[in-house]
Amino acid sequence: MNLKRITSAGLALVMAASLAPAALAEDEPLLIAPTPTAGMPQVEVPAPNGGYGTLISINGAALESFDFDRDVPGWGSQSVTWKISELDAVPAGYVPMRAIVQADHGSCYWSEEENQSWFSLGEAEITVLFDDLSVKVNDEVVEGVSAVLRSGVTYLPVSIFEGLEGYAVVDNSTEEAESYEISTPNGTPIVKLAYELMEVAGIGMGMKSSPAELEEFYGESTGFKAEFVTEGVAFLPMMTSPDTLVMGKFAEGKEKDLEESFEAYRKQQEATFEWYLSHNLPKVENAKFVIGGEWFLFLIAENADEAVEQFKTAVQEMDAQ
Repeated sequence: MNLKRITSAGLALVMAASLAPAALAEDEPLLIAPTPTAGMPQVEVPAPNGGYGTLISINGAALESFDFDRDVPGWGSQSVTWKISELDAVPAGYVPMRAIVQADHGSCYWSEEENQSWFSLGEAEITVLFDDLSVKVNDEVVEGVSAVLRSGVTYLPVSIFEGLEGYAVVDNSTEEAESYEISTPNGTPIVKLAYELMEVAGIGMGMKSSPAELEEFYGESTGFKAEFVTEGVAFLPMMTSPDTLVMGKFAEGKEKDLEESFEAYRKQQEATFEWYLSHNLPKVENAKFVIGGEWFLFLIAENADEAVEQFKTAVQEMDAQ
């Protein structure tokens, strides 16, 4: 198991806006954060100046906006949404990192003390050092590449994604406008469906793992083997929740083996949450293992029944294609 993946999942818990102080000029226009809580002061957020005309899609979906939380001293934070079309104009080929990383289920973190940001995308971690705007990918300096900062937004050349495993960029630019189509490992049908089911099920986040990693973690205690599936993805829980989603296609004749291994996994979770944070126990008791065509789903979640129904509908549609 790559320890960086655990770090990336943890970073999502403390994700903050990637706002480099040096990039926020005092004379820039200001945006009032929308819909403040009653009694909470409105917070002035430096807004983009507009002019960004690049069209970007992530796994076929147009990138239109992104969110970040702005700290409000003494109150917590407020959420701010910026549209991609309203971002500042930047040199050709540069794209907004936070927007892309969020759209691809990654995480972003800015360290004021170290004056740098991390953008985590699965196995890849991109670091921007604001002292000199240099860029690293998995701790290796990318020669000849510098970040661009505008109104607190970090931009990098779109070519940065072409060197990442499983990522590809198609340049559809014309004389009228720049346009980039970015595909990622999260764009496969199985992973896209898994994220959709997590949203329906009420699973906020999980440690994305392969069948081999699932066997590494739980094979000895549950009997699960990666050979039980031909393809699959798992989102495993962190310390305070049993929420789990494992989905994929089962190998021929392995339905019973899968069911038995996931029941062993469920019993492990039950033994833990009988005494630890026991409000989670009903979710474990309502765990689901279902088969649909050549697909299977194992789920522990708040809204498991709703997610199972969507799974059944989705796999019927995929099998019909």
